Amino acid sequence: MKYRRVGLIAGVAVLAALAVVAAAAARPATHQSSSAATKACGKSVQLGMLAPITGPAGSIGADQLHWAQFYVARWNANKKNKVKLKIVQGDTQLDPSKASTVAQSFASNSSIMGVIGPAGSDEVQAVAPILKKAGLAFASGSATRVSLTNGAYKGYFFRDVPNDGVQGPTDANYMFKTLGVKSGDTVMIVDDQESYSTGLADIAGAALAAKGVKVDRESISQTATDFSSLVAKAGSAKVVFLPFQLASQAQLFSQQLKAQGKSAVVFGSDGTFDASKFSTPGAYISFFAPDVTTLAANSALVAAYNKAYPGGTTPFGAPNYVLAQMYSSAITTACKDGKISRAEVRKDLAKVKLKSTIFGSPVSFTASGDVAGAKFYIFKIQSDGSYKTVG
Repeated sequence: MKYRRVGLIAGVAVLAALAVVAAAAARPATHQSSSAATKACGKSVQLGMLAPITGPAGSIGADQLHWAQFYVARWNANKKNKVKLKIVQGDTQLDPSKASTVAQSFASNSSIMGVIGPAGSDEVQAVAPILKKAGLAFASGSATRVSLTNGAYKGYFFRDVPNDGVQGPTDANYMFKTLGVKSGDTVMIVDDQESYSTGLADIAGAALAAKGVKVDRESISQTATDFSSLVAKAGSAKVVFLPFQLASQAQLFSQQLKAQGKSAVVFGSDGTFDASKFSTPGAYISFFAPDVTTLAANSALVAAYNKAYPGGTTPFGAPNYVLAQMYSSAITTACKDGKISRAEVRKDLAKVKLKSTIFGSPVSFTASGDVAGAKFYIFKIQSDGSYKTVG
């Protein structure tokens, strides 16, 4: 804070000191009013959206934003819905520091009653203290780190996708039951040194080891492009599991594996789900949501989405449509008396139970904020580079 210069007059100095004390004392009250204030619902209620709209993960973030916007547009067009929604965009570029800056602006905006996002687990960890202090609910459609729902942010953080405690065993079971991995076989697991990757690698490795599989645990940096030394070690591996955040690295690893004549099956995690960057035929990928475009019940909805946002979509986007749907339910409940607060939205969001969703299944939250009935889906990359659901 900057102060105007004052003269060296005792009376003025005293007044200035008193003003400083008063300002300091007033700051907590100001924060309290922005986080706990009740506001009139009025014509619209604002939701913040934290997503990597630009940058390296821009295609994913734009998809997430568009699905949330698509739901809000449909909600607002329905004359039966008296309270309208408005999304305030916040571009994080999948960078925790940028996410924190945007989160602070959302926290200070008393009109924002809830937040969709952030997308990444590291981002959630960075913004959680800020948003919790501001009294805001924040719900992610893609952050899967197990520890995010360990209780530290209970009642504030939610997600409508399963965590890596589900993904690791799902992948291990699929390798064992479908890909022919047996006790005594070797599976190479390569993490990219980021916490999401190392955590998932640990979980999958433990699940495989419990089945008697030999786990060759390796590590690379997210800037690496030459995997020749690791590929050389993969000769005896039945499967190479790549829990990377960058799909382009999974593609490079797969290409170099093939170039050396290795027969190991490549298996990526949700971080590698990007058909434009990872398209190796025969590779597998686990993902936290179904491909909603393949469900017959969604045909009209998907056609409308593609008309509004040409260029196709990925399963990264749809969970944010569902989160917007859950927020609309919570906000409708909170606004029954014509007023709304962040605390009401948090409480009502935790209780939302959607009987049907574009996932093809009901959605609700557990007491910890995880999605109830969580499961991962397995996709196989086809000869044309497209992804097909196989499990």
